Amino acid sequence: MLDNAAELVDLALTLLYAVAGAGLIGGGLLAELRSVASLSGGDLVFGLWLAGVGVVAIAAGAMVFTDKVRARLAA
Repeated sequence: MLDNAAELVDLALTLLYAVAGAGLIGGGLLAELRSVASLSGGDLVFGLWLAGVGVVAIAAGAMVFTDKVRARLAA
Protein backbone atom coordinates (compact mmCIF):
# COMPACT_ATOMS: atom_id res chain seq x y z
CA MET A 1 0.00 0.00 0.00
CA LEU A 2 2.52 2.61 1.11
CA ASP A 3 5.69 1.72 -0.75
CA ASN A 4 7.79 4.78 -0.01
CA ALA A 5 8.00 7.97 1.97
CA ALA A 6 6.49 10.07 -0.82
CA GLU A 7 3.21 8.16 -0.62
CA LEU A 8 3.18 8.56 3.15
CA VAL A 9 3.69 12.32 2.83
CA ASP A 10 0.94 12.47 0.21
CA LEU A 11 -1.44 10.63 2.54
CA ALA A 12 -0.53 12.93 5.44
CA LEU A 13 -1.14 16.02 3.29
CA THR A 14 -4.49 14.67 2.15
CA LEU A 15 -5.54 14.12 5.76
CA LEU A 16 -4.28 17.59 6.68
CA TYR A 17 -6.33 19.17 3.89
CA ALA A 18 -9.40 17.18 4.98
CA VAL A 19 -9.05 18.31 8.59
CA ALA A 20 -8.48 21.92 7.51
CA GLY A 21 -11.56 21.86 5.27
CA ALA A 22 -13.70 20.34 8.00
CA GLY A 23 -12.42 22.93 10.48
CA LEU A 24 -13.27 25.78 8.13
CA ILE A 25 -16.77 24.45 7.50
CA GLY A 26 -17.35 23.81 11.20
CA GLY A 27 -16.07 27.24 12.16
CA GLY A 28 -18.25 28.80 9.49
CA LEU A 29 -21.31 27.03 10.80
CA LEU A 30 -20.54 28.17 14.34
CA ALA A 31 -20.12 31.74 13.10
CA GLU A 32 -23.49 31.52 11.36
CA LEU A 33 -25.16 30.27 14.53
CA ARG A 34 -23.54 33.05 16.54
CA SER A 35 -24.66 35.60 13.96
CA VAL A 36 -28.27 34.47 14.30
CA ALA A 37 -27.99 34.84 18.07
CA SER A 38 -26.43 38.30 17.72
CA LEU A 39 -29.03 39.44 15.22
CA SER A 40 -31.89 38.21 17.38
CA GLY A 41 -30.29 39.96 20.37
CA GLY A 42 -30.30 43.28 18.56
CA ASP A 43 -26.61 43.61 17.67
CA LEU A 44 -27.02 44.27 13.94
CA VAL A 45 -23.45 45.17 12.94
CA PHE A 46 -21.74 42.29 14.73
CA GLY A 47 -24.39 39.83 13.55
CA LEU A 48 -23.97 40.85 9.91
CA TRP A 49 -20.18 40.73 10.22
CA LEU A 50 -20.34 37.22 11.66
CA ALA A 51 -22.72 36.15 8.90
CA GLY A 52 -20.23 37.35 6.29
CA VAL A 53 -17.33 35.60 8.02
CA GLY A 54 -19.37 32.41 8.24
CA VAL A 55 -20.20 32.44 4.54
CA VAL A 56 -16.55 32.99 3.61
CA ALA A 57 -15.36 30.21 5.93
CA ILE A 58 -17.92 27.73 4.61
CA ALA A 59 -17.01 28.59 1.02
CA ALA A 60 -13.29 28.25 1.77
CA GLY A 61 -13.82 24.86 3.43
CA ALA A 62 -15.86 23.63 0.49
CA MET A 63 -13.17 24.80 -1.92
CA VAL A 64 -10.48 22.97 0.07
CA PHE A 65 -12.51 19.77 -0.14
CA THR A 66 -13.28 20.06 -3.84
CA ASP A 67 -9.90 21.36 -5.02
CA LYS A 68 -7.47 19.55 -2.76
CA VAL A 69 -9.03 16.50 -1.12
CA ARG A 70 -11.16 15.25 -3.99
CA ALA A 71 -8.35 15.79 -6.47
CA ARG A 72 -5.89 13.88 -4.27
CA LEU A 73 -8.32 11.01 -3.72
CA ALA A 74 -9.04 10.71 -7.44
CA ALA A 75 -5.34 10.42 -8.29
